[in-house]
Amino acid sequence: MFEEFSISLFVIALLGAIGMVAMVLFRQTLLYATRNAVAELEGKVAKTRAALDEAVKAHDQNLARGRDLAEERRMIQNQLAEAQRRLLSAQADNFELIHELGEAGAGCRLYTGSLALGSTLTINQTATTHSHLRGCPHVVEVWAENQAEATRLARQAFPEAAGFILSNMLQAQDAGAQQAVAS
Repeated sequence: MFEEFSISLFVIALLGAIGMVAMVLFRQTLLYATRNAVAELEGKVAKTRAALDEAVKAHDQNLARGRDLAEERRMIQNQLAEAQRRLLSAQADNFELIHELGEAGAGCRLYTGSLALGSTLTINQTATTHSHLRGCPHVVEVWAENQAEATRLARQAFPEAAGFILSNMLQAQDAGAQQAVAS
């Protein structure tokens, strides 16, 4: 049996076996390298997916914030328009302020007069040069026993030294007749 043994056939068989083992080792190395590459790519994909999710979330938050800001801007514009409308309405309103002194009682009559605000108005020792009440008429109504008492009460409540300018106090019937004559 050894006679038929050929060295060249043995070398060929040995080389074939080494080749097969090398192919198996190469295939195994290639398989592990591919698995590692796939795992590394899957990790990168997971990181990229997480970054994309964060970017989408931030974009959605920015869109929501933009919508909220647009809504807030519309509300501010509406409030501004309403304030301007009220300001125009208030400027168009014609009203008068009535300052009433004394109390109606037995023997008291109603006396009226007009009140103007001087250029500098001092209230409780605080000088006021501008007031939103300057543009409307002021009427003083005093309940008193006579004209002198009505004038005294009005001048005491609205002193000239403080910047008030008070007209003569007239009995309410006389004042109504005087206004009718003036118009």
